[in-house]
Amino acid sequence: MLPRGFITLAVTLALQGAVWAQTGAAGTETLVRPPIPADLSEPVTSDAQAVQTSEQRQMATMLLNNARALSNVRAYPYELKTTFTSSGSSSSDGAWSLEDISPRRNIYRWTAQGPAYSAINLYNDRLLYSNQPAGTIPLRLTQVREAIFFIYPGTGPNMSLRTATGNLNGAALNCVLVAPAFGGQSFSGGRNWEESEYCTDPQFGLLVTYSPTPGLYIHYDYTNAIHFHDKTIPGAFTISEEGRAVIEAKTQSVTDPTGLNPSLFTPAGLGPIGVGSVMTPPVRVHRMVGPMPVGGKGNLDFVVLLGVASQDGQLTEPEILASTNASLNQTALDRAKNWRPGNQGQSGTTPQSHEVIFTFEFVTPAT
Repeated sequence: MLPRGFITLAVTLALQGAVWAQTGAAGTETLVRPPIPADLSEPVTSDAQAVQTSEQRQMATMLLNNARALSNVRAYPYELKTTFTSSGSSSSDGAWSLEDISPRRNIYRWTAQGPAYSAINLYNDRLLYSNQPAGTIPLRLTQVREAIFFIYPGTGPNMSLRTATGNLNGAALNCVLVAPAFGGQSFSGGRNWEESEYCTDPQFGLLVTYSPTPGLYIHYDYTNAIHFHDKTIPGAFTISEEGRAVIEAKTQSVTDPTGLNPSLFTPAGLGPIGVGSVMTPPVRVHRMVGPMPVGGKGNLDFVVLLGVASQDGQLTEPEILASTNASLNQTALDRAKNWRPGNQGQSGTTPQSHEVIFTFEFVTPAT
């Protein structure tokens, strides 16, 4: 049972690219909402415009789909090598190397080497073989793999889309803000706390920045882009939290997977784990904390944090991403650690790790 003070109306939507768990209540729309924190990585600093017509929605959706298609390394058989260095408060900080290989349809192998971690994962017709039968994927590794493979959202009928002109380091960008519109919820003004943000360059349509939540930004660098068939792969990307770079990643190479040793794709020495991927797109949990304000009047404070939900439901490596009231940070961390995912999967499926992004709204009624 949720502690007293939670306003509970739980709705869970499974979307392409994300899972959202929303907790809220009617009558809170008039509460005073603080703006998102100022951040040099935030491209949208003025009002965004709501998509209102079918033509506008088509254009916003096409912008996202085009950006994805332009850099989709998985459109062809490929061998991708990535390195990154991370720093901060995470136990998984340090130097990492990754390799992803898919020589043909339904065969996929990825490996990772990092601080006190070594993983070999092989997918053969959806069945996962691995040397990590029950281990949680570390936070920094999760963040990098999501930045490469798992960032694009669903844009179905339950999603709010807004567009804006952004600016980053003097360069103009075309931006789309995406959020679930629970109960017909609408958004106005600048970027809201619930919105993810995708910004592309106007000339080529390539994704320049992605921000799943305020305080967390991924910047893709095409200065030394790798051209792979008709795809443009960023040569590097940076992930920042609270205005500070925590991950510097570099694409070492992208090539056709030729001349590979066939033994790489046999499960010798690996154990069968389950059917399906060991990773999923991020889970987003949005909750309000505090008593229902009388007459719908009061103020809100926000705390955003992330962590990794292990395969047994435990939250590991939690980090604060953004906060309007530092005195509430520990309360948010405590509540996040008590959170448990609702469905851990059925027998025979792969136990999965999830990056979880929590947005807590703390209600202070007017006095």
